[in-house]
Amino acid sequence: MMGTIWINSGLGLLAFVVTLVTAWASNVWLVSLERAGVAFIIFFLAAFPIRWVLTKVTHNASLPSVKEGEVALHEGSTSPLEGKEDRQADENTESFSPLSISQMERIRPIEDPTTVAEVVRRLTDE
Repeated sequence: MMGTIWINSGLGLLAFVVTLVTAWASNVWLVSLERAGVAFIIFFLAAFPIRWVLTKVTHNASLPSVKEGEVALHEGSTSPLEGKEDRQADENTESFSPLSISQMERIRPIEDPTTVAEVVRRLTDE
């Protein structure tokens, strides 16, 4: 998981202080402390799934994509063929070109929209 228990404690402490200050204005000090304690516990526990989701999102985004049949090498490993393979892979990749309006107009739908509409009308009638 990303971070440490200090993130949970910090989030819980922030919730504790905010709840205590806002509840102090309209409640007795004991009720304010009780509500602040409940807020601390809730936010402390809620930080665990938040940290887990953030870890999953950041690790998935940072992992290199491996094509089927290829073996991923650790970043620390070095071999004489590693540089040669990288250069060959760079030569074989196509450059990125954004989709333009003229390319979008050339794309034809598989089915005619009127045919699709008629099929949907028939299915809703039955």
